[in-house]
Amino acid sequence: MMSRKVHWVPVSKDAKTGEVPVSYSPKETCPGSCSLKEGGCYAWGLFYLKSLGGKISDGRIELRSLTDALKKIKSTAKIARHRVAGDIVGDVPETIEECKTIKNAGLINIGYTHNWRSNEAQPLKEYFRASCQTVGDVLDARKMGWAATLIVPPGTGKRVTLPNEEVAYKCPARHDVVGEKDITCNTCTLCKVGKSTSNKTVMFEVHGGAATIKYATGKYGKVK
Repeated sequence: MMSRKVHWVPVSKDAKTGEVPVSYSPKETCPGSCSLKEGGCYAWGLFYLKSLGGKISDGRIELRSLTDALKKIKSTAKIARHRVAGDIVGDVPETIEECKTIKNAGLINIGYTHNWRSNEAQPLKEYFRASCQTVGDVLDARKMGWAATLIVPPGTGKRVTLPNEEVAYKCPARHDVVGEKDITCNTCTLCKVGKSTSNKTVMFEVHGGAATIKYATGKYGKVK
């Protein structure tokens, strides 16, 4: 039986997520339908995430399970962030079990998948959002019952009304802004899938290194 390629860290050092448990998987868990898989992805454009993904893939790192990670989380953690790098291709049943464990631990599941059109991914709707690359994708995802996120170019407004008349909101995360309180995934929780949030599409500006942003931005027109 092939072992899962999922590595959990109990306390993330990422300023955006906050000090919460997070998981990582290698690039082969990403679907070919994601046009950023081979360029423009913030994760694979960062050396340390690309390196970590490689180590997870070929067994150069001892993988930590969710169960072990939950033993060492901070008391301030409200969420668990799935797949900071990587996706859920071929791993949906196991990921759902992790989602249930996280929920039972009193934490909120936060996850996104570019594989939302596939049959295997449909059971994840209860916990994950569809990662969409165009407004058309968002409309398709909504018809299929998914909460959604949308990749947008830099400079997109904070709120955008979509053709189906729902409002998309830009991710409000910020840190190290003079005179402003930090907003992390842990303090925001807008991306959770729930009654008060599922009807709100969350927009993420393309991010990463300069080359990553340039490549990704070239794939999208402005969202008005």
